[in-house]
Amino acid sequence: MLPVQGFRQLPLTISTKNDAVTLSDYAWIECRSEGSGLAGRSIYRALTARRRLFICLDEGDQRLRPLDFAEEILAQLAGMFRNVTAASINQVTIVYRPQWARECWLPADAQRIRIAHRQIRDLLAERYGTTAARQIVILYGGPLLETARQQVINDINVDGLLSDPFEKTNEENEVRK
Repeated sequence: MLPVQGFRQLPLTISTKNDAVTLSDYAWIECRSEGSGLAGRSIYRALTARRRLFICLDEGDQRLRPLDFAEEILAQLAGMFRNVTAASINQVTIVYRPQWARECWLPADAQRIRIAHRQIRDLLAERYGTTAARQIVILYGGPLLETARQQVINDINVDGLLSDPFEKTNEENEVRK
């Protein structure tokens, strides 16, 4: 059997409203860069191996309007979740990690992140039902200004923040007003 694409040795730290947890054994699958077909096969392998699975969703370098965002993310979800049943969905953590957030920060981006999480949750509810969708962990994994941190983490659809070990964390994003 082939190894799961995207296996990482670096620890991930997830911050929630109340605490933080660090994980080191997991599979990391980026749907946009792998394509939904390859991502679907990688997801199947990770679930079969009973590994903690982080699925990264990203709409690219453009800040999409909500309707365009839903269309892009739905295309990613459709291919990757064809092998994921409601019974195995608890092994999946979704990470929303927009490429555009790594370029610069705009004042409305915290609201954009919150809307994106709600749309992801809504799309999951259509596929697995409302109860299962509420049990799926959805994290924000992109850069976040400290001033927007509480607004994002306190949203009902954001289950936590992922400290990204794959990128530089000491650089401040440019803020455009």
